[in-house]
Amino acid sequence: MQITETLVYPAPPDVVYTMMTDEEFHDRVCVATYATSHSAEVTWTQGRATVITHRVMPTGSFPDFAKAIVGNSLELVETIRYADADADGGRVGDLRIALGSTPIGLIGAIRIVPMEGGTEVTFEGNLKCTVPFLGGKIESAAAPTVIAGVHKEYGVGMAWLAELGHE
Repeated sequence: MQITETLVYPAPPDVVYTMMTDEEFHDRVCVATYATSHSAEVTWTQGRATVITHRVMPTGSFPDFAKAIVGNSLELVETIRYADADADGGRVGDLRIALGSTPIGLIGAIRIVPMEGGTEVTFEGNLKCTVPFLGGKIESAAAPTVIAGVHKEYGVGMAWLAELGHE
């Protein structure tokens, strides 16, 4: 199932990238997404950032058939590996989300693109479940949670940028 969400931040790409590669920012996102426990780590190699967050997420809002597969909680590991900035300051990050030992995950990209008055950030990926016969239902059940997480991150990002005077 393809998921695409585009968000606009009122700050230049370098400021948005700095935010999106800050451990404290990701800690705030984990708290905002109701993780029962979490960690966030940013590592730098030759000026490129890799962001890895681990979250334990409750599954109380999942449909019963999905909870039967994943249980009362699940571990979410999100990895983003950013490339160098291009000539206009934009960046692309390879995005991977693994949901514990479940047969579901997301592979995609985050695009940070300058625009007049700010930065457009696009999350796009393919949410895939490999359970025979039920995969599509599980993808459909999981997609709103993934999208809600992107919007929670956006809310945290807007608050973060407002603290820096970008409104």
